[in-house]
Amino acid sequence: MHQLPFEQQVLEVCQVALLIALCIKLGWSGLYRLYVFFFSYLVLEFLQALIPVFVPLRGYLYRDSYVVSQLLVICSYAFVVLELYSVILHNLPGIAGTARRYIRITLALAILVSLLPLSIEKPPNTMTGYLFILERPILSSLVVLLILISGFLVYYPIPLGRNVIVYLAGYTVYFLTNTTVALINNLGHFWNRPLSDVNMGVSVTCLLFWLLALSRQGEKARMVVGHQWNPGEEQRLLAQLEAINASLSRSRRK
Repeated sequence: MHQLPFEQQVLEVCQVALLIALCIKLGWSGLYRLYVFFFSYLVLEFLQALIPVFVPLRGYLYRDSYVVSQLLVICSYAFVVLELYSVILHNLPGIAGTARRYIRITLALAILVSLLPLSIEKPPNTMTGYLFILERPILSSLVVLLILISGFLVYYPIPLGRNVIVYLAGYTVYFLTNTTVALINNLGHFWNRPLSDVNMGVSVTCLLFWLLALSRQGEKARMVVGHQWNPGEEQRLLAQLEAINASLSRSRRK
């Protein structure tokens, strides 16, 4: 029976162990109530990681199980990004309400841009091939949103809980890696094993990062990403942000 390469078996074991540990930690600390979609995503990843353990890798059952589970994981990606967006802009309802109007446009444009390389990619001829083609534009659009959120936080020194920064940082790295690997994989199938090694290695690293950095105390600890080096500029930008938020809130009420 065909099995994963040795290094991927090791990474698979590490991934499952870290997923179990992280789910237990989020449950024990009560953070699963605050980050519902993040916790749901971890559970889905855990269930997907168990598929190669119980299902032979060669056969339609494994293919169908993987495709169904990956579609669910892809849906969870979007909910996780929206959860991050709502947490970060929680105290800025005016900006959050306005951004909500344009988020669909941003996603549509991001998907269109990410579809441009399809003309040079290898055309799919299998169910998993079509899944990979579908997955990359979605991941690309979510990466664009994460980069926009990260740029916003770098420019505006908004105080946030340490857990939110850890959450965002891990997902940005994870999505960038997944999207890059998906694009290279769709260009050809010459580096499947090393690309899978990289993808699994980054996944394990992100899980370990979340396991070590997320904590109950992290909800109270405040952090600022942008303009920490210039307190005067920091206060000016915060005042500017509050003015923009107030103006947008008034506009929404009219």
